Amino acid sequence: MLAYIYRLIRDFEHEHSIHPNLLYINRFHFEHLKSAFDENYSLQNIIETLQVELIVDVSAIHPHVSWSHCAQRKIAS
Repeated sequence: MLAYIYRLIRDFEHEHSIHPNLLYINRFHFEHLKSAFDENYSLQNIIETLQVELIVDVSAIHPHVSWSHCAQRKIAS
């Protein structure tokens, strides 16, 4: 999952000349993504490593990335 997401980010950046700041995934993808990191990695560490905000969306059949100038961080406490 992590390699796939890195390719999505790289391809987006190559096509648009800007790093995406949003990653849309569903809960299943999110669990796979978390398992790709060391268990000591927090959600914040994952976000900082990928340099994207995570949008967990039940309608996200496949992970995809985008860029928004008004992206806001909303992390559950």
